[in-house]
Amino acid sequence: MIVEERARAVPAVAPERRSGARAAGDSLGAVLSALPVVAVVELLLMRTFYRVGIFVPKDGAFRTVYSVLTVIGSFAFNLASVLVFVALGFLVVRAMRRGHRAVGVVLLAFWGGAMLAALPGAEGTGPAVRVAFATGSVLLAWPFVRREGPIWERLAVAASTAAVLASSYAGAAGDARRLAATSTGAPGTVGAQLLGEAVLVVAAFLFFAAWVRDRGIGPRALALGAFPAAVLLVAWWANGAITGILVLWTAGLRLYLPVWLYALALWAFVAAAVGRLGDGSRRAGGMALLLVAGFLLESTYVQTLTLVALALLTNGLALGGVRADEPAG
Repeated sequence: MIVEERARAVPAVAPERRSGARAAGDSLGAVLSALPVVAVVELLLMRTFYRVGIFVPKDGAFRTVYSVLTVIGSFAFNLASVLVFVALGFLVVRAMRRGHRAVGVVLLAFWGGAMLAALPGAEGTGPAVRVAFATGSVLLAWPFVRREGPIWERLAVAASTAAVLASSYAGAAGDARRLAATSTGAPGTVGAQLLGEAVLVVAAFLFFAAWVRDRGIGPRALALGAFPAAVLLVAWWANGAITGILVLWTAGLRLYLPVWLYALALWAFVAAAVGRLGDGSRRAGGMALLLVAGFLLESTYVQTLTLVALALLTNGLALGGVRADEPAG
């Protein structure tokens, strides 16, 4: 009798919970699907086309085209900024619901700090936000890196996280210098930046190796990946000085290594990202967000992009799982 009563009572509560979880899962899935597209549009139009247009005379039809595309780029930036913070909020809720409280608390601290830092007069929160960002990056990557599985994929995530930590150290040194009002920086700041940039280049080839191991080489992906690499080489050949400034502004890279190596790494990375489309995971979206975030990671916008990217590249292992079909819960 008691068993029957309990059996009859469960459906009255469970569907409501499942419905709420399903709605949350569907919302997260929609945000994660839209975010990489909007972020890439922002990268191409706001950070690249807008800045290239500075050096181009705005005469005739180009003036109109420039105005329209920069407005679209600005809108994409605003939308991506909202989407990425919403996505991280959903991921925090997921981590908490599935018992991953440590990473959930750290990501929540970053999320709240990033929101607070956007308010006037709250610039002093930057160092604390950066610490939460670096800690969250490690917590997201570590369960994936230490697990048993394909070595190339784990190495790619490990290298990306190492580059994040190198960039964060350089940024933290800058924060300390500003707070102390001194011109003396922390030891190894420049070295950390240079090392992190080199590791990021290596990571691109590791992502390529992981893709080839899982999916094999795809001619279409290779062809599409070659396009941005060719653009970089042509731009460098046309005007290396301006190209170097644009790359620094856009991706935070100094280009101190041979340019052909960056072009080859860009080719490998973009080809791997394109090749990952439709593989049943969200790694392609994670790679797109990693590309958009770049290396310097000075703003909370690009830091949040990086955290979401790491969550997608690791299939959300530290959070309880994130897949392409977005299961409820």
